[in-house]
Amino acid sequence: MTLDQIASKYGVNRNSLNAKDDAIKIAIKSIQDLVKGMENKKVDTEFIDAVKKLGNFLYDVSDSTIG
Repeated sequence: MTLDQIASKYGVNRNSLNAKDDAIKIAIKSIQDLVKGMENKKVDTEFIDAVKKLGNFLYDVSDSTIG
């Protein structure tokens, strides 16, 4: 599947998805928005922490270097 097809499938602005790294950044922002919503709705803190951990993992991967 191409990045154009992925952008179309998930309703992402094609201009925001120029590389696979952009997808990680979009996922991180989406997770941050989900966490805010869950905190506002007083969702179970263990669940919130698990989602935060996933976001932090993606952030670390996007900010990493090889080696």
